[in-house]
Amino acid sequence: MKRKPALVPVREQLYEHIKSAILSNAYAPGQIVQIEKLADQFGVSTTPIREALIRLEAAGFLRMIPNKGVKISEISEEDVLHVWEIRRLLEPYAGSLTALLDIEEHIRPLYSRSQSFLNGWFDLELYMQTDIAIHELFYVHLDNAPLKEMIERVQQMSMRMRYFAENSSATSSSVVTEVTTEHVTILDAMLAHDADATATAIERHLVNGERRTLESIHSNAVVSETSPPS
Repeated sequence: MKRKPALVPVREQLYEHIKSAILSNAYAPGQIVQIEKLADQFGVSTTPIREALIRLEAAGFLRMIPNKGVKISEISEEDVLHVWEIRRLLEPYAGSLTALLDIEEHIRPLYSRSQSFLNGWFDLELYMQTDIAIHELFYVHLDNAPLKEMIERVQQMSMRMRYFAENSSATSSSVVTEVTTEHVTILDAMLAHDADATATAIERHLVNGERRTLESIHSNAVVSETSPPS
């Protein structure tokens, strides 16, 4: 007798939907979102919406504003520096351990997809899925649960920063090419089971990612300061 799949509670679904919208910048940094509009959008009462938002506030994704709704957390230079500092400490090490594992079946589809992006075929949603999968690859196959938990949390914090940089850049296509090239270098090293080369490639990727994100934040700050009021 087949077991029925477990039903996901509505509040959990709402939490994941809203978090995903924040991570992908569908709700932009600094944007104010009304709770009533969210309730209408999802066809629920405001109670489960508030429960989801309280969890997201505790995770640092937004700030509750009395009588207004919520304000999506802005992305500051200090935020980027702090998050990438942690990533540089954790991810190269985790990646070097993963490179020694026999997981070619998980690496090759991502490698093939990345090569397709470099050869001119591109789909934004698939690119984002591939990007997430590559970064998860650095740690998901390890046995160290606390390490995995720490990396997962900091990667979620960095995700919307990275997509903000890539999606808001005036040269976004060149940024995607640059990022994908770095991904291929990492995957090459992992396929070769070269722990040192994997750690070096991830470190370089993170340094470049920090630079790209900071450049985007600075660029948007200049635009905001010089644009005439609407």
